[in-house]
Parts: sequence; structure tokens; C-alpha cells
Amino acid sequence: MQTDLAIKPQLDVSLRLIAAVVGGYLVAVAFSFACVPLLVLSQACDKNEAVMVSSMLSYLLYFAVIIVSFCRKSSAVLWRDLTLIILACTMLTNMLGTG
Repeated sequence: MQTDLAIKPQLDVSLRLIAAVVGGYLVAVAFSFACVPLLVLSQACDKNEAVMVSSMLSYLLYFAVIIVSFCRKSSAVLWRDLTLIILACTMLTNMLGTG
């Protein structure tokens, strides 16, 4: 019984670490792909500048996901939120095209 209690926190931390590294990277990439067409369509900048701006913003988002990964109540809620963000960015990218 006592070993079961010792495994659960280790598994939770492992899932959060995987979510921070892999999930954060996937969120940053999805955001970067979704941000380029938004910047180009809003005529804020041309395509080359939009790629640079979205890449820089994706680094900030990646670090935010790393921090939030250890602030959520449970790893299940964290994975749900990451999945929803990735799906929303992917849908936005598909709707707007490649820019």
C-alpha cells in the first residue's frame, strides 16, 4: 500500500515534465504556424517579418507553458488544456491557410 503512494507523485511529476517539454514545444510550433497568417492578413507586417515575430513570440509561449505545467492542479487538466490549445491553433492555421 505504501509503495503505491510513492509511485503516484513520481508519475505525476513525470507527466508534468513531459507536458512541459514536449507539450510546450508542440504548443509553440502550433502557435507559430497560426500566428503567421494572422499577422499577414492583418497587414501588420510582410511574410518574412511575420515568421520572425511569431517565432519570437513562440519562445515566450514555450516558457509560459513550462511554468504553467507545474502550476495546474493535476496533470490531466494540464494535458487537456495543452490539447485544446494545439487543436485551436491547428484549426486556425487550416482556416487561414499558409499566409
